[in-house]
Amino acid sequence: MTRKVLMNRSGLWMVLVLFLLMGGTAGACWYFKTHQVMGEPGVRIVAGELYNEKGELVRTNRVDLPEDIDQIKSMPWPITIQELDWLPPDTTYGRRRYLAPGGNFLSDLNVVVMGKDRTSIHKPQYCLPSGGFEISSEETITLPITLKDGSEQKAQLIRAGRTFKNAEGQNQEIGALFFYYFVTDGQTTPDHVDMLWRISRELVLSGKTQRWGYVSMMTLYQPGREEEALEWSKELLKKAVPRFQFSAQP
Repeated sequence: MTRKVLMNRSGLWMVLVLFLLMGGTAGACWYFKTHQVMGEPGVRIVAGELYNEKGELVRTNRVDLPEDIDQIKSMPWPITIQELDWLPPDTTYGRRRYLAPGGNFLSDLNVVVMGKDRTSIHKPQYCLPSGGFEISSEETITLPITLKDGSEQKAQLIRAGRTFKNAEGQNQEIGALFFYYFVTDGQTTPDHVDMLWRISRELVLSGKTQRWGYVSMMTLYQPGREEEALEWSKELLKKAVPRFQFSAQP
């Protein structure tokens, strides 16, 4: 048998193997899509109305974020039309704005829970710059939230800032602390890649699609008050998270 014939046969076998792999992958995707089993979310979802910035009703269920925490008051905050257009229709939301006594700090607490489509969960590194914020640093921190397994809640902390014009037309600086992590039934992680890996692993091992939630909070503060804002934010999360996250100890 000539060398040319052997090479041709080798090429045919490679093409055949490639088609078999592609077919197997397509078959697996079709099977998981048509036999999809959804896991339980890691946060409490209740009946409740949510509105967009035009005051239009957009959801009749929501993540059960606390309305008031000690002396801290809050108000419901809208889900934007842009978010609703971008994210899958089975996405569940929770959003409230909390104001520190005296009005020193403002914090927006936000939870986005995926349904069947994991594209509900996204990275804030894209959203913050599009909102005019410049990211200065990012680190993994430990929040003062004890989980039921005895560990403490890990989160990512992004420090950012932006310049805007005030009512007098003058440039004014504002700082932002952005906290986020991901949670599902019995699991949390501060890492987006790790969350995607866990989804894929669980899907392959059990055929179950985990229902992850993206928990985030942004606190705005005036220049020179970053440390105060950081302590305020940690305390607010410590009090708020156990009220809606199943894995956090009260």
